[in-house]
Amino acid sequence: MHILEIGADQEEDGGSTRVVDAAFRTVPRDHTTFLVWKVTEASTELLPRTHYGTFYDAEAYLVYSASLLCHPAGPDVIRREIKESNGDYAERHIHAWAGERCGNLAALALRRGTQLATYLGMPVVIHREASTKETPRLLSYFRDGIRILRSGSNLNGAARLYRVRGRRPLLVQLEPVSWSQLAADGVFVLDTSSLLVLWLGRAANLVEKIFGAKIAYRMARGADKSTSVRRIAIAHDGYEQTLPSNDRALLDTLLELRARSVRPASPPPDPPRTARLYKATQPHRVTPVTVPSLRPAARLEEVKRAPLFREDLTDDGVYIVDSGSRGVWAWIGPQATGPGKRGALAAARGLARAKRHTGAVCVTTAGREPLEFASLFRNWRWCDARRDIRVRAARSATTKLDAVNLATNAWLAAEAQLPDDGSGSLRVWRVRRCGVDEDAEKEADGALAEVERPQAAAFYDRDCYIVLYTYHSPNGDQTMIYYWMGGSAPNDLRNLGAKEAKDLYIKLGRLPVQAWVYQGKEPAHFLQIFKGRMITYVGSATDYDPSGRRVIPPSRVLILVSGQYAREARGTEVRGAVRGAGRGACCVLRDGARVWVWCAASATGDEREVAKNMAAVEHTLVMQGKEKSDFWAALGDRRHLLVPSAVKEIERPLPPRLFYVSIGAPGQYSFEEIVSFSQYDLMPEMVGIVDGHCALFVWLGAHCCPRAKDDARSIALAYLAHDPAARDMETPIITVNQGREPPHFTGFFPHWKQSMWKGHKTFSAIVSALEGKAIVQRGNISIPNGNSTNRFDQYEKYPLGLLRGPKEHQPPDVDPLVKELYLTHDDFVATFGMPYSEFRTLPGWKQKDLKKAVGLF
Repeated sequence: MHILEIGADQEEDGGSTRVVDAAFRTVPRDHTTFLVWKVTEASTELLPRTHYGTFYDAEAYLVYSASLLCHPAGPDVIRREIKESNGDYAERHIHAWAGERCGNLAALALRRGTQLATYLGMPVVIHREASTKETPRLLSYFRDGIRILRSGSNLNGAARLYRVRGRRPLLVQLEPVSWSQLAADGVFVLDTSSLLVLWLGRAANLVEKIFGAKIAYRMARGADKSTSVRRIAIAHDGYEQTLPSNDRALLDTLLELRARSVRPASPPPDPPRTARLYKATQPHRVTPVTVPSLRPAARLEEVKRAPLFREDLTDDGVYIVDSGSRGVWAWIGPQATGPGKRGALAAARGLARAKRHTGAVCVTTAGREPLEFASLFRNWRWCDARRDIRVRAARSATTKLDAVNLATNAWLAAEAQLPDDGSGSLRVWRVRRCGVDEDAEKEADGALAEVERPQAAAFYDRDCYIVLYTYHSPNGDQTMIYYWMGGSAPNDLRNLGAKEAKDLYIKLGRLPVQAWVYQGKEPAHFLQIFKGRMITYVGSATDYDPSGRRVIPPSRVLILVSGQYAREARGTEVRGAVRGAGRGACCVLRDGARVWVWCAASATGDEREVAKNMAAVEHTLVMQGKEKSDFWAALGDRRHLLVPSAVKEIERPLPPRLFYVSIGAPGQYSFEEIVSFSQYDLMPEMVGIVDGHCALFVWLGAHCCPRAKDDARSIALAYLAHDPAARDMETPIITVNQGREPPHFTGFFPHWKQSMWKGHKTFSAIVSALEGKAIVQRGNISIPNGNSTNRFDQYEKYPLGLLRGPKEHQPPDVDPLVKELYLTHDDFVATFGMPYSEFRTLPGWKQKDLKKAVGLF
C-alpha cells in the first residue's frame, strides 16, 4: 500500500485558534449572509458590497457564505434566520483566496479563516483557493464573474490587457502588454484611453466571445454607464491588418504587428485520473521534539482508489481524497480527535504539494459534506430532509403521473424521471447484423426488423433494439428514441445499432429526445412505457424465431423480478450468475403453459403485485415455505437460484449538477461545473451536461458547435471518463435539444420558462447592435463570427519565415503540401496578393506556380 510522509508547515495548520479577530465578532452565526474581507498583516478589513468580485493579485481575501442548502448564495442572498431545529439545513463556506504575488498573506488568510470557523462554532467547509483556479462554488457567488487585477498597475492612461475565461467569466489582467500573452484559443480585451480592442482567437470558444463582447461594452460605457465613452474595435486572430487604418495604427503602437506571434491553443487536458483515498495519521516519534514550533509530519496511507463509498470512511478517522483537477479534500470524522483532526487541512495541503496540484484544497466535517465532496462517492445518501419529502412524493405518486400533471409539476417529473405516464404509442425494431439472419425481408428492411408485438416487452441480451416512443404533452406531440444495448451484444452490433438510431434521429428532423441505455441500467421511463413487464432473456431473438420479429419467449424459464413500482420493474432470465440485474424477492417460473409466481417471505405487497403483473397470464401464487411438489418439479435443479433479497432501502440521490462543456480539438473536451445553477446559466451557444447521477443529460443549444450535435454521446462518455469518481460507463445518456426539453429535464431547473430565449441575440447580432450604436468598428472583410467552419482558420498559424525554412526545422503538424494554410490571413494576403477564399478558386496548376514563386512549395 502506498504511504506518504507529509511535512506540513506550521503556518498552514491554522495556528492558534483561541484568538478571534475583532472583525469576526459581528458575523451572525444563525443567519444567512455573505461577507468579504481583505486580509493584511495588521487587520482584517470588511469590504463594501461595491468591491465584491474584484481581487488584486498581491492581496489576500476571505469570503464567507452562509445559505440554505441548494439555495443561491452570494451578495444577493436574502438575510433570514436559520432554524435548523425546524429542518433548515445551512451551508457555510469560508474561502481563503490568495493572489499569485501575495507572499505570506496566503498563510495568514488561511489562519484567519480557521479562526472564523472556530468563532462560528458550527460545521463549516474551508476552501484554500488559488488565483485563476478558483472553485466553481466561489465563482457561483458572482453572477457577472470576478476580476483579478494587477496590484499597483498604472491606471493613468496606460494600456491594460485582460483575458476572459469560462462560463462564469473570469477576467484576468495580464502584464506586460505583448504578443506573448495572446493565445489562439483565448478572448482578450485591450483597454486604452481612447479605444477598446476585443481580440478573438481563431480557436476561441463562442461563449467566451460573447462574454468578451459584453465585458468590452461595459468597459466602454465607463463608471457612469454613459453610452459612448470609447469605441470598440474587434480584431480577429490573423486578420489584424483588416482593421480601419486609425485602429490598426494604434494597435501597432501597442503590439507591433510585424512581430506578431500568438501562442497555440492550450494542450489537451491531462488524462483522467480516478480519485484516491488516504487515511491521515500521525507517525510515531523516533526522537523527542525539542523545538515547540516543529510538528511531526502527517502520515498518509493510501486506502483505495475510486470507486469510493461512504463505508470507506470510519467515524474516528481523518481522510484525504485526491480528486485531481477537482481539488484535494480533507474529511474529519465525527469522532476524530487529537492532532490528526487539527492538522487535517495541513495534511491535505501537504499532499497537494507532493502531487504538484495547483487547484483548491478544502476541508469538511462529517454530516455537512457539500455536493462537490459527496459526488466523489458512489451511492452517497444526501442528507436533506426537504429533498427527502420530494423523493418520497415522487415514489408515492406512481399511479397519478399522467403527462399533464408531470408537465405542470416538472419537479415531480425530474424526481421520478418520467416525462409522461407511459401511455403513448410505441414501435420497436431489433438490430440485425449484415450477413446474418438472412431472409427475404432482410433486403427490403435493411438492418432493422420491426417487432410485431412491442408491448410484450421481450428483450434478449445478445441483441440491440431501437424503441420509438411518442406521447402527447400540453406543448404538442413529443418523440423519444431509446437505443437499448444487451449486456452480451457484440460491439459490431452495438455500433451498427448506434448508426441506425442516428439515421432515424436525422430522418425525424433531429427533433426527438435521444437516449442510449444498457441492459440492467434502464431509466425509469423506459421501464414505465412497457407497463412494468420488461423481461430480458438470455441469447438472441433468432434462437426462438428466425425472423426475430415475433416475441416468442423460452417455454421453460425462471425470471427474477425486481422493483416495487412499474417504473422500477424489470425481469431477468436466471440461468446462473445474473449480469446487470437488480436483486429481488420474487420470481416467475414458466414451464410450458403453466406459470408460477414465487414470493419470498420478505417480499412486500408492492413487490408481489409487480411480480404478478410481470407474469401477465393466469398463474399460481406460491409463498416461500408453502411450495408444492409440482412447483419443485418444474423448477428442477434451479432451486439454488431462489435466493431472495431484502427490500431495497429508499435511495436519497444527490441533487443534479450542471457542467459547461468547452470543445477543443476533435475528441478533446473540458468540463466546468456551475454551482447553484438556473435556466439563466444555459445559453443557445453552449453545450451543457446535467448530471442526474442515475442518468446524464446532454443539452444542445440551438447555436452550439455543429460538431457537438453529432458528438453528443462522445461528449457524455468523455465526461464519465473524466469524472474522478470512476463512474459507470454504462450510465444512461439522454440528449435534449433546446426548445424540445421534456419535463423530467426542465424539472431540474427552478421556474423553467419556455420563452426564455425568444429575444436572444447571437454573437453576430451583438456585434451588429454595437455597430448600430456607433461604438464598434470592425474590419472591412466578412469574418465568420462564432464557431467557424472555415477550413483555413482551423489550422495552426506560423510565421512566413519558418514555413519557408528547411523541412526539419518546421513544426511536426505542418503538411508540406499545403503550407499556405498555416499562414495568417494577413500574411497570406501580403504574400499572395489575395485572400485564401480567392486563392482556392484558382486551378491547381496556378496554385502550384504561385506557391513556388513565394517559396511555399
